[in-house]
Amino acid sequence: MKIIFFCPPTSVVNGGIKHIFRMAEALIAQGREAVVFEQNASRPTWFVSTAPIVGQGGLTIGADHIYVLPEDQPHILADFARLPGRKVVYSQNHFYGALGIAKAESFADYGVTDILCSSRTIYDHCRLRHKDVRAHVVPCAVDPALFKPAERKDDIIVFMPRKRPIEAVYIRDMFRFSHPPLRDWAWQEIANVSEAEVAAQMGKARVFLSLSRLEGFGLTPLEAMASGCVVAGFTGIGGREYASPENGFWAGEDDFPACIQSLAKAVEFASASGAALEKHQLSCRQTLFAYTPEAFQKVVKDAWEIIVGLSEDQK
Repeated sequence: MKIIFFCPPTSVVNGGIKHIFRMAEALIAQGREAVVFEQNASRPTWFVSTAPIVGQGGLTIGADHIYVLPEDQPHILADFARLPGRKVVYSQNHFYGALGIAKAESFADYGVTDILCSSRTIYDHCRLRHKDVRAHVVPCAVDPALFKPAERKDDIIVFMPRKRPIEAVYIRDMFRFSHPPLRDWAWQEIANVSEAEVAAQMGKARVFLSLSRLEGFGLTPLEAMASGCVVAGFTGIGGREYASPENGFWAGEDDFPACIQSLAKAVEFASASGAALEKHQLSCRQTLFAYTPEAFQKVVKDAWEIIVGLSEDQK
């Protein structure tokens, strides 16, 4: 049995692409046959992966295959509904999932038997929206060997503006206007760089401004926590799953005055030392415990045993 993951162009820097490869790697490590399909067989250059990759010429169709399909591409779902083999959807953002459903009542109409959900938030949505399709929670993971504090932290606010470019400019301007004593802090934009460079920039910074928006989960704030940043900003909705007053300075969605105030508090907090900061760092480590590579390996194993029919309730 071969498991084939369908992947968007790997030239796009997107955390969802990274976790398609990570799941394929996990399955291979567990003794299963898995490959990633990318139309041009282009291997990603912005992160390292050992997963095998095939292109258009290497794609095979077979009744003994399991195809892991994207949630937001109705033409792919419709095409594969007519083909033999099992179909699974890997849902990493339920908001975008509405793009893929078209006029179908549920993913079951496309022959999908299972949905892999990268968060509890997505799982809850799928249990409501696709009641006749089996769903599995498979949270993403943060690699602590890569995302870790640098030996020296500097007065830097790092941020990723991809999902909120206008908001990023506005928040930065109003932050400088509202908090003159904090204007000396540097701002470092992270965009279109490798995973290793993201980790390096986070590792040097004291604060991460979260500009999450319409997230199914939102992994980046967790990577910032692992890098030793004090996190402030938006949860993107999906981040509510892990966000708490103990692990960040969070603001309600689109509440920009609150976000700016939370960022100021985070900067002041990160500048200090002592028991309060140590307690905060402990809370971050406790949060991250649920998102380790080891935890990811386990949930991948458990989910796929059910999908391929090896669990006790499937025998």
